[in-house]
Amino acid sequence: MKSPSRGVCRRVMIAGSVLLAATAGAQDTTRGATQAAAPSRVIGKVTDTSGVRLSKAEIGILNSELRVVTDDSGEFSLSGIPSGVVVFSVRRLGYEAATFTAVLKPGKAHRVTFPLTELAANLPGMTVAEKHQPSGWLADFEKHRAGGRGMFITRPDIERRQARTASDVMRMVPGVQIVATRLGPQLVMTRGAGARRCLPQLYVHTTPYSGMIDDFSADDIEAIEVYAGISELPADLNTMGKPICAAVVIWTREPPKKEKKG
Repeated sequence: MKSPSRGVCRRVMIAGSVLLAATAGAQDTTRGATQAAAPSRVIGKVTDTSGVRLSKAEIGILNSELRVVTDDSGEFSLSGIPSGVVVFSVRRLGYEAATFTAVLKPGKAHRVTFPLTELAANLPGMTVAEKHQPSGWLADFEKHRAGGRGMFITRPDIERRQARTASDVMRMVPGVQIVATRLGPQLVMTRGAGARRCLPQLYVHTTPYSGMIDDFSADDIEAIEVYAGISELPADLNTMGKPICAAVVIWTREPPKKEKKG
């Protein structure tokens, strides 16, 4: 576990602090009680281990509903945080999830940097032979769709929905509920009246994924497969030897090609 404890807390000078210290004792006591209850604020950024800033990283607080996502500059601001020892959970697609512990002072603003380590096994790339022509892993998506089992959501479906997150996309699927949890939205599936509630197994391409559905924004997704039961699941999806009641397969979009520097 990594900790940004060194250099996390940066004192913010409060105008009028000298005058307040010279007021009557009863007023000092009142101010002390108010300050102790004052929430803290964290301003920071998420980077990779080389210092490159990461957008769309999610920062949450353990045992709290507070959460925020970094902007295009990899920066974030989170207010209303209880003072004292706070554990931050930081996640981003393609990087190892990490937790960081910090001691926050009441009524203060703190500046932090959360570095994430890139996953050793990257998701496979895709080579497009022709625009709009499926190839690479999208050929597997088309093969699954041709099997006639399950529900299939394509990029045009997502755009018509004007979805912002993956859970927004899943709201169009019959029998799917989005349940708020401490870690974020959780998919719950049912198959008819009186059916047992099921937490579907997530896949990224054909690999089981242990994260949450909103680790992906709608802009990250090219297509989704939804299987309401194990009998519908294509044979090439690895279940890792464990029983599953349903599955959701996420196919990410083609990454932009990087220009080679001469």
